Amino acid sequence: MQKYKNLAIGILAILCIYFLFSQFYLKQFGSYYTYVINPLFFAVIALITKFSITSPYTNRRFKKNIIQYVCITVLIYAILYLSSGLFLTYGKNPYSSTILGIVFNLYSTGFVIFCREYIRYKLINSVLKKEQKLIFIFIVVTFAFQDINISSLLESINIYYLFKITFNTIMPSAIKNVLFTYICQYCDFTPPLIYEFFWHMILWIPPVLPNAPWIFDSILNSVFPLILFLYCRYEISLKDKLHLYKYSKPIEPKGTIPLVAGIVLLIWFTIGIFPIKPIGVASGSMEPYISIGDLVIIQKCNSNDIQIDDIIEYSMKDYSVIHRVVKKYQENGSTYFITKGDSNSNVDSDPVTEDMLKGKVIFKIPYLAWPTIWVGRLSGRQQNVDVETGY
Repeated sequence: MQKYKNLAIGILAILCIYFLFSQFYLKQFGSYYTYVINPLFFAVIALITKFSITSPYTNRRFKKNIIQYVCITVLIYAILYLSSGLFLTYGKNPYSSTILGIVFNLYSTGFVIFCREYIRYKLINSVLKKEQKLIFIFIVVTFAFQDINISSLLESINIYYLFKITFNTIMPSAIKNVLFTYICQYCDFTPPLIYEFFWHMILWIPPVLPNAPWIFDSILNSVFPLILFLYCRYEISLKDKLHLYKYSKPIEPKGTIPLVAGIVLLIWFTIGIFPIKPIGVASGSMEPYISIGDLVIIQKCNSNDIQIDDIIEYSMKDYSVIHRVVKKYQENGSTYFITKGDSNSNVDSDPVTEDMLKGKVIFKIPYLAWPTIWVGRLSGRQQNVDVETGY
């Protein structure tokens, strides 16, 4: 087993070197890298692991239940993700949804996923259970490292980008790789393949996809693998006496569902799926009523709901503005608003049209938006902006 352990570490080292080399050099070959170099590399590594590592017997009595959990999780994920476009908007799918396009995606991405999960399964089972912790960590770090765009990270080092890459890439990837590696310990590579296959089908098949902000995708891609991990761990803990007595008492994961549901609802509220949403104020144009750092709650509405003296949110080219309505009039069947910041001397130069209207302020919470404002200023995203949502 020591020989297999050293071989597994060697293979993981080769994978790390390849991932780094591909980001700085190989990806410049474009489609040749996508359809030839990358699949060929993973095929070679998969064959090496197949013929060089004899895995010990893997207990498969968990397989049926884990596959059921995986299917349920991916189904719920698909419903939540695809239906979110009803509240946000839909945009054209960047992937080719034609049959030929799906076939190419299955080859370039699906084949690599198959090889990767087979490699993961062989490596984590290349040593005895009591020695798997080190290999487990190496596998998670290696495959999570694959998802990080190192070159972009080095080119754009700032607080906001680090925040975004941490929560949108590193955290979801780490959770997913912990889940897959754990499953491969006690089952085989079939459940991870099912998870990845259906997840990519959600992205490949629909002609349109929701225009969701990155934080929405981040939460979904972190929460669902985490829930699935908790259920798989609970199921395995109940049936595996060695795992039960040596590691910990199984914890019923159902108690985490209300917490996770609350987090998802909070994120939906933050990004504006519900009729109300929060906005962080980064300008003093509405002082003293609304100050910099205040959090205002915006209610979605139409022009008929707006009266003089209401405070509205309206969209400009690259940002949003929150100002008070001082005049409302109709012209050629359309409604227009004249707005003004309370601390400004003059009214705004251009009238607000109906299509610019996003909602009206219904109440405020002082100081609560300061963390968002601080992050935005550090990243340089709030130059010449009246109001910045920060999401």
